[in-house]
Amino acid sequence: MPFKNVQNEKSYPFTLYCANKFLPRLLGLIGTSHPDPHYGLLILSCNGIHTFGMKYPIDVLFLNGDERIVEVISCLPINKMTKIIPSAKSALELPPGSIDQYDLKIGDRLDFAPDGRHRIHIDTLRNIFHWPVNILITLLWSKFVLLAMQNWLNNGQPISLGILIHNTLLLVLFLTRRKSTETSHNLWDWLVPILTLASAMMLNPQPSGSKLMVLFSGIIQCAGMLLIILSVLSLGRSFGIIPANREVKLSGAYQFVRHPVYASEMIFYFGFLMGNFNPQNLVFILVILTGQLFRSVAEEKLLSKDPAYRPYLKRVSYRFIPGLL
Repeated sequence: MPFKNVQNEKSYPFTLYCANKFLPRLLGLIGTSHPDPHYGLLILSCNGIHTFGMKYPIDVLFLNGDERIVEVISCLPINKMTKIIPSAKSALELPPGSIDQYDLKIGDRLDFAPDGRHRIHIDTLRNIFHWPVNILITLLWSKFVLLAMQNWLNNGQPISLGILIHNTLLLVLFLTRRKSTETSHNLWDWLVPILTLASAMMLNPQPSGSKLMVLFSGIIQCAGMLLIILSVLSLGRSFGIIPANREVKLSGAYQFVRHPVYASEMIFYFGFLMGNFNPQNLVFILVILTGQLFRSVAEEKLLSKDPAYRPYLKRVSYRFIPGLL
């Protein structure tokens, strides 16, 4: 409901939401991309605020226990912190320009009742976890690349060189990936890819079985790795971990199946398991394959919103294996 100025009995067209718990108070409007001209955020037990992580400036009114304005700040810039206002008991955040537009000033007493609780925007969590998750994945991948290089230098095997090229390529594409126009907000769509990636990094190469089995395993792994590299090159800067639209890919390996990277990885992991069979590797590969299937469905669900992708779904019928799956 609109709130009123008791001094001049004017009403202001804002819907007020109250933040009275720790996280809503701490995060506020972080995650929103632009100001809502009718959204007011009342932060209780507050005598100073920050705009770190915000994408736009805001107007701020600091109120005492009688809801009287004791401080006004017009267009507080992003990534700033206000001084502490000792007499303030709450802060009212409004769209930029509201103070001048409605002539709000120190000494005015406001009359209002919040319309509901302020809820944390889903993009807030994305913004908070974006860089920590990216840094963690980069560090893990960098370690994996270094281990692959060390392994190749030690044994000089073609598959070790392939793994080195593959992981170096993925790391480069991850760091230079195209900005998404839409990213999934589903929690499982975030957790499953991270779990799948972590499982791949936990595989333990311990050759087992006959020499012939190990030989066949190496051939299949090399074939799978070559296909993975070609598929990743087809994907290019549209590469990502979380389901997102970073530009629909219709050419290269994507002319044959909808998920050539995952299909190639299935071939590689089958070959790897043939020559490195143990219960631990079996469990991790089953987790990886289940995760890849989940990811393929999640990605198609998101990309189906793009008009360019829907005809592609009809034209390319198979996800992994032409004529079969």
